[in-house]
Amino acid sequence: PPMLSSTYPVDTLRSILLPREDWHPFPTAGDRDSWEALPPGVRDGLIAHGEDVLGHDWPPLPATRFLDFARDGNRSRYEGLSFPRRTALCRLVLAECVEGRGRFVDDLVNGVWAICEESFWGVPAHIGVQKAGSGLPDTAEPIVDLFAAETAALLAWTCYLLAPQLDAVSPLIRPRVHREMDYRILTPLMEREDFGWMGFGGGGRPNNWNPWINSNWLASALLREPDPERRLAA
Repeated sequence: PPMLSSTYPVDTLRSILLPREDWHPFPTAGDRDSWEALPPGVRDGLIAHGEDVLGHDWPPLPATRFLDFARDGNRSRYEGLSFPRRTALCRLVLAECVEGRGRFVDDLVNGVWAICEESFWGVPAHIGVQKAGSGLPDTAEPIVDLFAAETAALLAWTCYLLAPQLDAVSPLIRPRVHREMDYRILTPLMEREDFGWMGFGGGGRPNNWNPWINSNWLASALLREPDPERRLAA
């Protein structure tokens, strides 16, 4: 928007935006003093939530379940499988940050990997804007909806908080996350202006998806974008 671009021109942003390696918005899991300083009740609660999903089986997301929305208008059956994946990962990440003993790492790696393998990070009710229309997601045309952007931010924060722990399991995990995030979120949002929620062209108006998608895009770019100029442009 002109108001933002005139108030914060690129040269101004370039002078104030910290390099990615110097930006530490929250303590990582390795900053044990910060996590252990949490009140005991908070620590115990977060660990208990993680323990509730230890051994989580990351249920599959079948193509026919994704097709429910196109076939009969039902969106809850697919979302009932997809949303708990994100909740479980979030609980495991926070539990590991709080406890710091590695007990939750393998399970959260399974969650990260499972989410990376999803064909679409959003929900079937939002896929109709793709050129192929409603039905299965066309992986050749990444669509950015509310939940795809939210998923990207969840994975970005996971990599930020637990980078050494993920790398200890495999050095291939974080690069995989970046490739998926770049293809699904970062590059489409740099190159496209035709998503309806943006409100560009055709007399459309920005809708209430904007603050949620843009805030998650911003977090993902600041945390994971390796190119300083693209990070600045986001």
